[in-house]
Amino acid sequence: MPGPGMLTLMVLPAIVGLIIVARPNVALSLKRIRGTWLIAIAAALQFVHYRGWWPDQVPEATERRIYAVFIIVVALTFSWLNRSLGNQATGRWALSLIPLGTMSNAIPIAFLGAMPYSISGARIAGYTHADLATDAPGYIRLEDVSPFWTPLADLIPVPVLMKVLSIGDVFLFFGLVLLIVACSRPRAEAVSGPVNASDGSVQPSV
Repeated sequence: MPGPGMLTLMVLPAIVGLIIVARPNVALSLKRIRGTWLIAIAAALQFVHYRGWWPDQVPEATERRIYAVFIIVVALTFSWLNRSLGNQATGRWALSLIPLGTMSNAIPIAFLGAMPYSISGARIAGYTHADLATDAPGYIRLEDVSPFWTPLADLIPVPVLMKVLSIGDVFLFFGLVLLIVACSRPRAEAVSGPVNASDGSVQPSV
C-alpha cells in the first residue's frame, strides 16, 4: 500500500535525480526512451480513477479491472517500442522486469477487482488495528481470497516508509532503474573507434 506500483512511481524521480547529478549526460540519454506518452496516458487514467471522475454507473471494481488490463497493454507496448535497448544485458533485464512487474500487480486486480494484501505485513509496516479495521479502497485481505494469489499480493513490509510491497513492485522498480542505466550507457557504435588496417590506413569500424 498505496496502490500497486505507486511506491515505484514515488521513488523513481528521486533515483533519476541522483543519477542525473552523478552523470550529467543521463538527462540527454533518457531521450532514447520511446513511448513515454503511454506512461503519461496511464498516469492520467490513474489520476481520473483516484479523483472519482468515472461515470457513477461504473462500479469501482470494474474501473480497477479496466485499468489493470490497460496497464498490462501499456507495459507490453512500452517494452516493444524500446526493444532496441535489448542489445545489451541491462536493457534486456529492464525490458523483462517492467512487463513482468506490471503484470504481477495488474493480474490480481483484473481478476479480483482489488489488490490482495497481508494483514500481518501491514502491521509490521506500521499500520495500527484501527487503520486495518476497514480495508483501503482497492484492497482486499489476503485471507479473503484464494491462497493462489499469495505470491502476487502485497506481502513485503517496509516500516520506514509505512508501505507493503508486492513482488511486482520490486520487479517494476528495478526494471525502471535498469532502464535508466541502459539509456545512460553509450551505444556500442558510439564507443567503438576507428580500426587500423594491415596497410596502416585507418578504416571506420562497423
